[in-house]
Amino acid sequence: MFDVGGGELLFILLVIIILFGPEKIPELSRLINKGIRKVRQAQSQIQSEITNITREINADLAEKEDLGKTNQKPSRRDVEN
Repeated sequence: MFDVGGGELLFILLVIIILFGPEKIPELSRLINKGIRKVRQAQSQIQSEITNITREINADLAEKEDLGKTNQKPSRRDVEN
C-alpha cells in the first residue's frame, strides 16, 4: 500500500523516537491502534448502510417491475393461448 523499504522504515522509527522519546512510544502506538479500529468500524458501518440501501432499491425496482407486468393488457398471443 505505501511501498516503504527497510531503510525508510528505520528512518521513520528513528524520527519517532527522537520526537516523542522512548517513554511515549507505547502510548502513541495504543492511540494509533485505537484510531485505526475506529476508522475500520466506521468503514464497516458505511458498507452495511450502502448494502442496505442497495437492497431497498433493488426490492423497490422488483416491486415496480411486478406491478408493471400485472397492469399490462394481455397481448394477442396471451389471449390466444
